[in-house]
Amino acid sequence: MYAITISQYGDESNLIREDGIPIPEPKSNQVLIKVKASSVNPIDLMKRKGYGKVIFEKQRKKTFPWILGSDFSGSIEKVGSKVSNFNIGDQVWGCTSNANSGTHSEYVCIDIDEVTIKPNNISHLEAASLPYVALTTWSALVRWSGLRPQDLNKKKVFIQGGAGGVGCFSIQLFKSMDCEVAVTCSKKNYDLVTSLGADQVIDYNEDNFYEVLKDFDIAYDLLGDNVLENSVDKCCSILKPNSKSHYITLTHPLVNTLDSKGLLLGAPHAYFLRQKQRKKYQPININWSIYRPSLSGLEQLSYLVQEGSIKPVIDSVYSLNDLAAAHQKVSTGHISGKVVLDHPEK
Repeated sequence: MYAITISQYGDESNLIREDGIPIPEPKSNQVLIKVKASSVNPIDLMKRKGYGKVIFEKQRKKTFPWILGSDFSGSIEKVGSKVSNFNIGDQVWGCTSNANSGTHSEYVCIDIDEVTIKPNNISHLEAASLPYVALTTWSALVRWSGLRPQDLNKKKVFIQGGAGGVGCFSIQLFKSMDCEVAVTCSKKNYDLVTSLGADQVIDYNEDNFYEVLKDFDIAYDLLGDNVLENSVDKCCSILKPNSKSHYITLTHPLVNTLDSKGLLLGAPHAYFLRQKQRKKYQPININWSIYRPSLSGLEQLSYLVQEGSIKPVIDSVYSLNDLAAAHQKVSTGHISGKVVLDHPEK
């Protein structure tokens, strides 16, 4: 089979197509999938540069070459000996957290708790745009913040960075729960985010959201200090000062702390930093979120897509062979929705 691999950390020039790679054999609890489409997430660019290597290198069977990619949509080619709920030819989608199962490849083996039947009202390209961003948000809300769908009903939610892949999905998810949603984005994405359901749009080039908004229940911070100094402080300033308010961030120092200090010293130091932040902003709940797989979340996503509550938002489509150019596109930070990869037959 073919795949796009890296043999060292660095820039996108390290992404090289390799042919003649043996097709992997599914374990008893896995399925072999012929990938029709995948996508690029910002985490892929970070991994390419060495982000999280303390964790991911421990997971990989061999350090290099490494196949990146998490989202996938395709068809089942083979099933493991203990798999009974899938058949060869099933059209499936999902997102893998297995560092040995990169999806920027012709075939990939996926654990059965990270795959389900693809909704039949979207294409493979559309399907590949959704699982990672959806399950990132599902993890943030359900696993790390302890919020149930009924807890979110009619809440006031602020999304810092509404036009990216996670933002476009989250607007739709919160609106499906009858939330009032405010977002930041640039003027060029105003029509996009309002079409997805945003009730209030703040152009970050013209206004400061923390001077405009107040009395919100949830701040979902997708950008953090990467774009706004003291982002946590400014996000928390718009929240109701009570124990039902939540600040949820995807950009926290956990992984960088582990990379710089190692697992033994890094884990307790990261815990210390998180507890310090939580104490500072009490009674507001401070939640650091990282991606975790969830079959129930994927099944809920399938239901929402099938009923039309969630629609894919695609910025652009590249051939998998042009993965380096796709990485460059994502690196600009100026995308609307997702960058998706079409996998050639050969």
